[in-house]
Amino acid sequence: MMTVLLVVLATAAAASVVHREPAWSHSTLLDGGLGHGGRVRLSWRPRERDILFQLEAPTLGYVGVGFSASGGMAGSDIILAWVDDRSGTPHLLDCHATSNAAPILDEQEDVKLLWGRQNGTHTCLRFRRAWDTCDHQDMALGEDTVRVIWAMGDNDPVIDDIVGVSGLEWHGAHNRGSHSLHLRGPPVLLQPNSADVYTWDVRQEEFIVPDNMDTVYWCRIFKAPGLTRKHHMLGYEPIISPESVRHVHHMLLYECAPKSRQIPLLQKAASERGAACYSPAMPPEWDSCLTPVVAWAVGSQGEFFPEHVGIPLGEDDRSTYFMLEVHYDNPSLKRLRDNSGLRIHYTPNLRPHDAGILSTGIAVSPLHMIPPQQKAYTTFGYCPSPCTNKLLPSDGIKVISVVLHSHMAGSRMELRHLRNGKELPRIAQDRHYDFNYQQSRRLPREITVLPGDELVTECVYKTVNRSYPTYGGYSTKQEMCLSFALHYPRTSLAACHSMTPVEYFFSTLGVQQFYGVDMPAVERLFLKTGSPDNGASDEEKLKKLVKLFKTTTTLPPPVFDVPMGNVWDEEANQKAILTLKAARDFTIEGEGDAQGAGPGGLFADLVIKEPTQFRNRTFTEHLLALPWTEVDFTSRLEAVLSSSHMAFCRLQDDQLAVPADIFELKNTTVFLDDSEPPASPCQHEFREDLDQQHLFSGSSSLVMDSKLAFSVWIVIRLTVKPF
Repeated sequence: MMTVLLVVLATAAAASVVHREPAWSHSTLLDGGLGHGGRVRLSWRPRERDILFQLEAPTLGYVGVGFSASGGMAGSDIILAWVDDRSGTPHLLDCHATSNAAPILDEQEDVKLLWGRQNGTHTCLRFRRAWDTCDHQDMALGEDTVRVIWAMGDNDPVIDDIVGVSGLEWHGAHNRGSHSLHLRGPPVLLQPNSADVYTWDVRQEEFIVPDNMDTVYWCRIFKAPGLTRKHHMLGYEPIISPESVRHVHHMLLYECAPKSRQIPLLQKAASERGAACYSPAMPPEWDSCLTPVVAWAVGSQGEFFPEHVGIPLGEDDRSTYFMLEVHYDNPSLKRLRDNSGLRIHYTPNLRPHDAGILSTGIAVSPLHMIPPQQKAYTTFGYCPSPCTNKLLPSDGIKVISVVLHSHMAGSRMELRHLRNGKELPRIAQDRHYDFNYQQSRRLPREITVLPGDELVTECVYKTVNRSYPTYGGYSTKQEMCLSFALHYPRTSLAACHSMTPVEYFFSTLGVQQFYGVDMPAVERLFLKTGSPDNGASDEEKLKKLVKLFKTTTTLPPPVFDVPMGNVWDEEANQKAILTLKAARDFTIEGEGDAQGAGPGGLFADLVIKEPTQFRNRTFTEHLLALPWTEVDFTSRLEAVLSSSHMAFCRLQDDQLAVPADIFELKNTTVFLDDSEPPASPCQHEFREDLDQQHLFSGSSSLVMDSKLAFSVWIVIRLTVKPF
């Protein structure tokens, strides 16, 4: 009887509401893209305590929409609605799902039906619900990415006071789907519609994605349109070739800061089709293209900037040359012809402020290691105070929006903000990170970062289905941990990244010495501290690389000369995806993560000499012998490795603004802004374990003692346990 009562009450309430057309701040087609025609539209308007929805679908039967942390039906929060064909009365049910079966009625009704109708082809309904209903059968909504699932059927369900909802026909394979969204946030800024706004397409030109590589990075130089004076970029949108929709993972547009002698070379390169990114095939003058101005990733529809900011374009020799980087993810090894890129919107009417993008997080390196079989393993990228203190203006910068970027193992991300040992409110966070939805997050209010402030990019990874460690790299099977912050005013700071110090990494894992190569030489394998030996032949350089593992002589990373131009070079590209891009601080060659071999066999080529307990094992064998399934081990490793960071503070010309140095992360006091009301009266019940953890652990001396104790523990643990 309760089911009938719920439906009657919901119907009566809806009938009593006078229909008014709300002003929708957000709207999207839930089945748009990927070959669908875009039939199901969800519109919404966030409010302080609740959120208003409108759902439109081409059916005269039922339509369902749900909220899911994973994108699947099991465990989702579902709203089922329809309009009675005979009476025209709208109905709505608050449900949930425990499996891929018919929804189950909630014990508590938390969704308010406002209005509904249908015409000859479509059904349209409006409803509202609280951000957090305090109901364990509902999903708390907020700033995190939410997978919105949907389905529709041709016929109305049947209400029965004994069995509840019956006659709910299966929607079929083509009348369902999932679409990730950010429900809470400012209204989307629309494309400017003015006669003085122009477009510039920066895109590939009939680029052939090879069918024998699963990861490809391709770079191309562009010259801004013939501008006689400075203009402003107002925003951008992606241009994706239809056959490449599932394969273009991300695109970055970098501003080049060439020296005068390099300008003719970039001008020539702008007439060519590009080269494998960050490989020997890429001309050295392209290294001046470091400052990101556009950061697009899969799932994003692009971004338009607020009316008071614009990114400079055509500013003398600066903001004239740009490099487009496109990452293709091609696991099916399909041969593609691609013309994807970005459409830049710009105007000669300058806005009040020049904007820029700051890249911060963990530098791409194999030392960014995530253990296998982890439910939640956390790593940190650290931008220390000396960097911001030197390069930010006295009144700071104001952050407008943020793109959070990791790969397939990423599950949660945050950009944290520290000042004088206290943690301020997070700049951006996503506790349900979706690798396939990396839309820029426009902040509800601009956040000021002052000189001396510190930024921490925190990434949490889930590797329960992986048998081997995951390393930092460019393949989507490898990992990244980066934030791209749009801010104003523009500064000379382009990137602020960190990594685990090389010797600290190996010593933490119990290794003291390798055969034939000392630790400074090992560090040289990962840090680009010397000038490439460009005079030697390819054969000599290859011999030097092999010899590097047989001598204690410290050598700079070798460089291999390959033909340049428009010729696709598989070997060059294979090296390219394993070489540092934005920070350019490391050399990584080869790949073997799937087999547990580590980055390029580099770890496999390092043979342990000390301690004697591990002697004659490769470092790869050592890693595979570690007890990854023991929670105490991985949690202690997580704490120790996250405490010490070598930081790199880079200018737009790729130079270090301050010397690279090692910094310790210490405990911070969380600052609570009491002026902001909580998102819901029951918010505390839904705080996740991550929010209860201390950000960092211990003082510097305690960290070092912890590391030493952990190293000794590894030796004892693996000595007792047979290898």
